[in-house]
Amino acid sequence: TGIIGLAAGGAGVQIPEVVIQLSTDAIFITLLAALGYSSVSSILGIEPNKIPFISQAVEKTMPTLDMFDIDSEGRLVPLPREKDGDDEEKKM
Repeated sequence: TGIIGLAAGGAGVQIPEVVIQLSTDAIFITLLAALGYSSVSSILGIEPNKIPFISQAVEKTMPTLDMFDIDSEGRLVPLPREKDGDDEEKKM
């Protein structure tokens, strides 16, 4: 029955099995398309950053080399985070 069936059952709503099956298939096909796009782009050496919502969220959370420094032993050490402008305004 899937997630949609469980959510509808918890709400006391009866959803036809065909609708549940189609929605589950749509989610699966979307997942396969995103995975295929990312794999082919990576193989071709292109950054796979054209997926709406997902690409933007990943770019915000992925660490980059400029976020780190190399210490005297050659290890990567995270740089201290910059404080928000809100903190400076509160001090004034």
